[in-house]
Amino acid sequence: MAQQRKQIDATATRLNGTKDEVPEELAPTVDELATTLEAVKDPGTSLRDRQGVIESVVHLTTALKATGDDATPPRLRKELTSLVRQMSSALKAGHDAQAPAEERSSDLVIMQRTAAALDVICDPRTPARLRGQLLAISAGLSGAVAGGRQTASLRGFEGQMGIVQSDVAEAQEASPASAAAAMRPEHRDELVQLVHDQNEKLRVAGDPQSSSKDRAEAEKDMRDRSARISDKQEETAAARGRSEDPLGKAAEVCTNAIFKSPSGSELPEELKDLVPGSWRPQGVKDFWTSKEKSNTLLDVLAELRNDQSVSAPIKIAPLMTGLARVVPRSDLFSTIGERASYCLSTATYLDEDYGVSVGTWLE
Repeated sequence: MAQQRKQIDATATRLNGTKDEVPEELAPTVDELATTLEAVKDPGTSLRDRQGVIESVVHLTTALKATGDDATPPRLRKELTSLVRQMSSALKAGHDAQAPAEERSSDLVIMQRTAAALDVICDPRTPARLRGQLLAISAGLSGAVAGGRQTASLRGFEGQMGIVQSDVAEAQEASPASAAAAMRPEHRDELVQLVHDQNEKLRVAGDPQSSSKDRAEAEKDMRDRSARISDKQEETAAARGRSEDPLGKAAEVCTNAIFKSPSGSELPEELKDLVPGSWRPQGVKDFWTSKEKSNTLLDVLAELRNDQSVSAPIKIAPLMTGLARVVPRSDLFSTIGERASYCLSTATYLDEDYGVSVGTWLE
């Protein structure tokens, strides 16, 4: 919490610094984002939700700066102005305290991943076609969150779309020991095209003015395309090669990706027998992060139901088997994107070195 408060203060300073740079019509948006940022200081906000808002505002600040930069083409400034307004509204809606906690967390994860694409959109080196597709996808996802039109199934599709946005936005893997540093352009373009097409169907499926027949057909089409997106994600990860990270580091990346995904909300119950006895009377509210301790242990930070932050070493093997029960192989890439390759590497290490089978991850 103390660390996040420092992040909030630093982010607020950068955000407020854009007020004199942005077009006049965006001044209220800067104020709205500052209010949302201040609101997540509430101790009742989960660590995961708070981080989602912080990181989203960081990316939105990049876009705000671009709207006030004379080097940004006029058309892009206009598009960014509209998108930033919409994303600010979505972030506010996603943090609505009246919404069920699970839906709120899911929406904030979607917004966090969607906002990550702003860095690519604002980069002058980004090809025009890719920029246009990312703008359209970002507008579609933030519009869905802001409008509150999602069913559980639509949130699932949106989550997968956001994952691709986030993966595309990362020019480099989390670990420098990765076998390949960046997604190949041809794979990136194929993935983004699939998600761009998915975005068109999302608009129909989420529009209450669409006929029930059109919405049903759009959802069916989205299910089929979602499977193709997952296959392409796995193919893209395979093309990059297996990470050279040791077991502990691979487990850290894999675990953190699942902790911060919407599936992370299921983990406190699934992993309750793995946590230290001192945590059990209160129970875990939210797993937050892990860090490599050794090739057999991770240091895991969690938030208890009394809002206390605690940490302890947890064995990698049982932790991974617990994660695999929540996110089986068939859902890995749609849930956490290319970081799923770290989960598969972890499963391979455990199988080869310790004879431990991690659910369905090696099937």
